Amino acid sequence: MELPFDVGALYNRKEQIHAVFGGQQQGGISTPKEHPLVIAFTGEAGVSHGYHDFWDDDEVFHYFGEGQVGDMKYVAGNRAIGEHVKDGKTLVVFQMMGKGRPYRYLGRFMCLSSYVQPDTPDREGQPRSAIVFRLRSLEASLGLPASEKDQAEIDAAFDDVGATSARRETEVRTKQRLFRERLIGVEKGCRLTGIEDLRFLRASHIKPWADSSHSERVDGENGLLLAPHADLLFDRGWISFSSSGQLLISDALPCDMPHRLGLNLKKQLPIGRFSRKQLEFIEFHRDVIFLGTRTLEASAIDDDLPNGVSNFDKA
Repeated sequence: MELPFDVGALYNRKEQIHAVFGGQQQGGISTPKEHPLVIAFTGEAGVSHGYHDFWDDDEVFHYFGEGQVGDMKYVAGNRAIGEHVKDGKTLVVFQMMGKGRPYRYLGRFMCLSSYVQPDTPDREGQPRSAIVFRLRSLEASLGLPASEKDQAEIDAAFDDVGATSARRETEVRTKQRLFRERLIGVEKGCRLTGIEDLRFLRASHIKPWADSSHSERVDGENGLLLAPHADLLFDRGWISFSSSGQLLISDALPCDMPHRLGLNLKKQLPIGRFSRKQLEFIEFHRDVIFLGTRTLEASAIDDDLPNGVSNFDKA
């Protein structure tokens, strides 16, 4: 089925999804009557109830079904997901970005199976049995390339072992995809530019691939979504973050680069808080990768300088 959506792009649920295909405009699963389509929405709604959708180590997406109170039933939207192949319908998944905000298209999926997870809290906090679907993505990627440094380190690793087997290369690519899949559940967009469309972002490891353990390489909390120019600065240690989430700028960064790259330090978007685990990785980046110490709070912005260039840049 031909769909007017690009993987990684953002869409308004009412105007760009339901206005085109119909289906229920509320809830986590929509089943348009006039189109062979099942639309599933994943996001943070279940977190407040004690559960959340997740990617396992085999790149299978575990998606919790609908039903807010009591045991989930294999009816309506839940049945539609479980039987979409038999019914000849395409299953697509969108990611919720927050109340009143657009939805990110994650692409087409196939339901492999389902299972029942007991003792899952419902909306009222009571334990119940939840239906969880095992979904496989049919997309080659999420429209999200690896960071420049990650890719260079992976290529170098292949070179070090000589002629790398096809199996080994497949394993590495799989880990890279799994990292990206998990990362978008942790980070919504670039903290420096505010961009949330995955087509214009890179998946950047905080603790570099070469320095990470096997588990750290696929840990979504060991990553940031960054616009390409911000990814370049972060990968090469020209910027980092403090434990309070404050942007740090290296003395090694040429004074005119923020302005030339379009990063307006005078009107920078709030960086936001990091999770406890992210802060552990950021500490490594700050201690090992970062090239110097300087905070925006400690700098005085001179309005007579070019846009984005501050007094400390004159030193």
